[in-house]
Amino acid sequence: MEYRKVQEVGKGTLLISLPKDWVKKYGVCKGDVLGLEVDQFGNLILFSTKKKFTENLSVVDCRKRSLKAVLDDITGAYLLGYNLIKVVNLSFIENGDRKDVKTFLSKLAGLEIVEEDKDSMLVEFVTDISLLNPNKILNRMSLLVKTMFLDSFSSLLNHDNILAEDVIKVDDEVDRLYFLFVRLIRSAIQSPDIMRKFNLSAIECLDHRLYASLIESIGDYSSMIASNVINSVGITLDNGLSNVLHEIKLSFEKMFDIAYKAYMSKNITLKMSILTISDSIEEKINLIRTLTLNRSIKEISKISSIISAINFTRKALADITDLTTPSITV
Repeated sequence: MEYRKVQEVGKGTLLISLPKDWVKKYGVCKGDVLGLEVDQFGNLILFSTKKKFTENLSVVDCRKRSLKAVLDDITGAYLLGYNLIKVVNLSFIENGDRKDVKTFLSKLAGLEIVEEDKDSMLVEFVTDISLLNPNKILNRMSLLVKTMFLDSFSSLLNHDNILAEDVIKVDDEVDRLYFLFVRLIRSAIQSPDIMRKFNLSAIECLDHRLYASLIESIGDYSSMIASNVINSVGITLDNGLSNVLHEIKLSFEKMFDIAYKAYMSKNITLKMSILTISDSIEEKINLIRTLTLNRSIKEISKISSIISAINFTRKALADITDLTTPSITV
């Protein structure tokens, strides 16, 4: 952190000098107009109205790289905000891997392949992020994940493989929205202009990022429950176990709604409701352990993975209400 001494010029005019490195980096010259904003905490935000110069092209080399490493590099470039991603030396990977690269690119919202030959592929981010609404994306993610989690329970209770497969398919859409959302938030944090258009403060950006991460992880756990349904030879659900799981499902339906409402409305009083439901679910988890104590090791293992998903989700929804802050009235 740098400090600047406030000086007085003339009759009551106060000024500070601009950091030399910042002036040089952004090409600020005498006579330029700088933007000035005051955030919700009274801090001054100073920014250049000139377009910031950034390296807009990321090159991903496939030579002597695994498919996973290539996809990780593409994801990193996307999240960092590069508008152009060039994948080179495609001839070094198998044809099947090339198709996997194209399939993966289709899962990153806003990317389009604009050039392609046998050895390279140029991808461009064609969406104007300033026209997007982070709150709407969060709302969409929240609804999808809530549906995924509840449907994963329904597939378990009804031995419905088709519904379980649908849950896994929806997870791809959640991931697509999540990656786009992270890109938006990173762009907003780096640009006061974009942050202003999103009507977000820096702290709200950080809270949104954590919220999205928790919701996305719940989606992953929902897919895990669905996979257990599809791959299971059969978890025997007697009346006792079925009833407990059904009660847990109903509790989560309320918990999802309260957590989202608490976060978006900043209503801290809803936190106690979440904690009460969370404690009730924890009691039911202990009951499940008791009911399945004498089952086979294989079945206990599958039930344990479902319990892990339940535990993570109830804690994640409680963590979301921790992001709730009371309104400040003046």
